[in-house]
Amino acid sequence: MDTDVLIPLKRLDTAKSRLRSALSGAERRQLMGGMVAHVVRTAVAAGAGRVAIASSDPGAPALAAALGVACVSDGGLAWNAGLGHARGLLASGAGAVLYLAGDLPLLEPADVAALVAAGASATAVIGRAHDGGTNALWVAPADAFEPAFGSRGSAAVHAALAVAAGLRPVVLDRPGLAHDVDTPADLAHARRLLPV
Repeated sequence: MDTDVLIPLKRLDTAKSRLRSALSGAERRQLMGGMVAHVVRTAVAAGAGRVAIASSDPGAPALAAALGVACVSDGGLAWNAGLGHARGLLASGAGAVLYLAGDLPLLEPADVAALVAAGASATAVIGRAHDGGTNALWVAPADAFEPAFGSRGSAAVHAALAVAAGLRPVVLDRPGLAHDVDTPADLAHARRLLPV
């Protein structure tokens, strides 16, 4: 199914605030920029669909251009409303949307391909995080419901939203989708697993 891939990027000047005890502001910005670039390249390599960065960061258009993808504004809105706003600006209007977290340093093309392959009409595929959250969400039809990223146990929340919208929820557990970087412990874990 035709899919738009949206990768959110919060403003880099406030990125990864929970890593303040481990990294300086400049290091957090560099880390987040590097992780987003990795996720964008991985999504493109997977051939999952048209890829765009959703952001109001002033540097996002240049980053997107350097990576060869589109950039759409999130309107400066909060996380989920911003994703909805960005999706509405996409010209393609694909039948499905894949919201893909930008802080997945272990993500591989096979992870992204698995999300799309598990999807079908009237389906929501949830890439579950190690803490029960959501690091990826593929939804068809694209406007079936607004995502609930950041909610406690959002994988279960997204499954319930899918059912309420008449969609079949599919939960996908893969290491590349499970391990995001929010805390110093997450960062240490990713550093242990990443090849040197």
